[in-house]
Amino acid sequence: MEVSRGASHVYGIERHTLCLTPVAGDTQRCRFALGTLGITEPSEIHLVDFDSDENSLASIVYKHTCGIRALASTPWDSSQLVVVNNASVDVPVELVRLNNVPEGPMSSRDALEQSVESIAALETPSAEPQLPHAVVCHPSLYNKTAAVVSSSSVRVWEFGAPTATQTHTIWASRNSMDDIEAAAWHPTAAAQLSTADGTCVRSWDLRLDPKSQQTMAIEYAHSGKVRALDYNPNLPYVLATGGDDGSVRLWDARSPAAPLMEIANHTHWIYSVAFNPNHDQLLLSAGADGLVNLESTVSASSAQVVAAGLGGLSEVDSDDESDVGSDGSGSDRGEKPTDGLVVQYDDHETSVYAAKWSVADPWVFASLSFDGRLVINTVPREEKYKILL
Repeated sequence: MEVSRGASHVYGIERHTLCLTPVAGDTQRCRFALGTLGITEPSEIHLVDFDSDENSLASIVYKHTCGIRALASTPWDSSQLVVVNNASVDVPVELVRLNNVPEGPMSSRDALEQSVESIAALETPSAEPQLPHAVVCHPSLYNKTAAVVSSSSVRVWEFGAPTATQTHTIWASRNSMDDIEAAAWHPTAAAQLSTADGTCVRSWDLRLDPKSQQTMAIEYAHSGKVRALDYNPNLPYVLATGGDDGSVRLWDARSPAAPLMEIANHTHWIYSVAFNPNHDQLLLSAGADGLVNLESTVSASSAQVVAAGLGGLSEVDSDDESDVGSDGSGSDRGEKPTDGLVVQYDDHETSVYAAKWSVADPWVFASLSFDGRLVINTVPREEKYKILL
């Protein structure tokens, strides 16, 4: 059945951008924050509000002292961001606050330019050979930690009031790793995360002795560099990865000898993969081909585990025909989700570096390209009905 994608909502700025984050601590408003690189112009943080009822966009612009390479919203406070600065500055990473953010809809008065307030500095030793390029906050409201990623290390920070304390470091050189590209927190375990370096994906348990913290490794997750990874929030042993080979792969970390699923709907490097936080059969991917793909991965989702009687993914055949209706065209109970590409979005003209789901509305997602174009889309209603009915 052909799906009818809704209208795309475009927020464009004349700035180069690499980083996008949903506002994690706000479950009422669909809000996203993006940071600009500040190459030839002053750096900014844009807080963008999407009103799905009115199909309207509003924003507040915040001045920042230097270009922004990465940023992540903190789940414990919707006004705070961990920011990775894009220059050799005294404070390469800092915790900042966006002041005067309204709880309700934004107005024209809110759009007046504001300034970012720095709360805490995450000071990296001067001996660090590489500047950080990514940051991920733990998704738990009560685990106030963030992992700051550079090519040579992953540093874990714990946030108190008002300071930040470094608690763990994963060194690439000490673990025979290539340059570290990305990291993702286990959604429920406070001290577990995964990293990507070269073609390899590794999992770590920070509670263990540093010499034995690595708990899992997929040596050749992709034929090219792995640039993106994400955990399934409802099946924490399932990981999604995206690589330079243009493919997205799903893995069972308990048995990673071969991928659960391989998706090849991109033609260039993949920079971002993201599971839907509620309906984990929906997966976003985005990359250097300028495309954003919405995929259905139901056979490797929690919905399939429920269908199997909580027995595990391997107990259900993805080609099971038990839902075929009497007319042979679909289930008598209604059409069910199947694996495959739901929609391919071509709203961008340059590389798409991030695609993220809204925290407040599970059917809304945003994507950001290098030319400063933020596009907000919604899951097609046909796919929503397949999931809900």
